[in-house]
Amino acid sequence: MMGDSELKEPPIDERFVGEGERTALKILKSIFGDKECDYKIQYLFKKLMKGDYVDTLSERQEKETLDIVVFRVNKPKIVVRIQDKHHDSILKTSQDMVQKKMLEWNGCIVIDLWHKECPTLWSETVNEKSYEEVSIYLRKADLI
Repeated sequence: MMGDSELKEPPIDERFVGEGERTALKILKSIFGDKECDYKIQYLFKKLMKGDYVDTLSERQEKETLDIVVFRVNKPKIVVRIQDKHHDSILKTSQDMVQKKMLEWNGCIVIDLWHKECPTLWSETVNEKSYEEVSIYLRKADLI
């Protein structure tokens, strides 16, 4: 029989998958705070789908995770996708486009942080430059 300690999620650092994610999370927390927001990393895409969308997911979509999801009180969820160079391929670009539309249709705001546009973020450096790289995309979405 498993004890409570065996059921806990692994520490945050062990759940990050790609470059830039730790820094993006730190910056998001500094912008939106911890009191009214809950932050999830590597969150299952299917958990954000509602109603009929759940039954239409492919096997791949059932397993997809989202880099960072910001849950806000009485406001739309923010999905932050940290897009490295493998998202530049034609196949991945089309899959990303479908995922983005499905998230938007389910009430989420999607922010893509691209490796080409956010080089300081990819260096895992929290400073004025990486903060501005993230802030640009948040402003474009009218989030700040």
